[in-house]
Amino acid sequence: MKILISNDDGYLAPGIVALHEALREIAEVEVVAPEHNNSAKSNALTLHSPLYVREGYNGFRYVDGTPADCVHIALTGLLDYRPDLVVSGINNGANMGDDTLYSGTVGAAMEGYLFGIPSIAFSLVEKDWAHLESAARAAAVLVYQLAEQDMIGQRPWLLNVNIPNRPFAQLKPLQWCRLGRRHAAERVISQQNPRGETMYWIGASGAAEDAADGTDFHATEAGHIAVTPLQVDMTDFGRLDEWRKRFRPAGSPGRPVGLHDAQERP
Repeated sequence: MKILISNDDGYLAPGIVALHEALREIAEVEVVAPEHNNSAKSNALTLHSPLYVREGYNGFRYVDGTPADCVHIALTGLLDYRPDLVVSGINNGANMGDDTLYSGTVGAAMEGYLFGIPSIAFSLVEKDWAHLESAARAAAVLVYQLAEQDMIGQRPWLLNVNIPNRPFAQLKPLQWCRLGRRHAAERVISQQNPRGETMYWIGASGAAEDAADGTDFHATEAGHIAVTPLQVDMTDFGRLDEWRKRFRPAGSPGRPVGLHDAQERP
């Protein structure tokens, strides 16, 4: 099994080092990660400036771009093989609920999924790397179990995994969860720079709004490893027919005023 590893905290982050050490025991692993921290970069690709790939003293290759850049470059020319699995992390902090939309950790894994490769994003629930080795061990166990069940190398899938900061023996079995929801983010922080100009810092994430039983928030709070299958298609299928009915084709009975009607008015 060949695994490509990336992250959003940078190629020197403790999380990716620990994940590399754990996965190398069960697979051939290679790292292509951002040069610097790229948290909250989501699926962003760099299109208007060149990207450079260099090798660090630890043997990891790094890119002066986003997490998605790293996986994209690796899969479209840097590697001379197609990995069986793309793994991102371990992130310094949770990626649950709405966080997944912004997460560079999830973005790197999603890039692998978009190329048809099974992919996993791993995150620690709390920051500051407490019990990181335990989380890396849990990640390796999950990858091994997926391989045993012939889930790797088959059709693509995308998993988001959040691991509580606990000793390995105290981690509760994984639970398959849906994403929870957060309250709106806290207020932006404004400050004056030395020139008297106002600068703004994005506020902290809001508290959990939907942490009901069955959500990732609920599972990790109880000490379980939370695993959520993700999809890329964000179509609101539940309301698609409603929108179709509101905007019937021209000539349909009772059609509402549309764009062309508005343009024809004097």
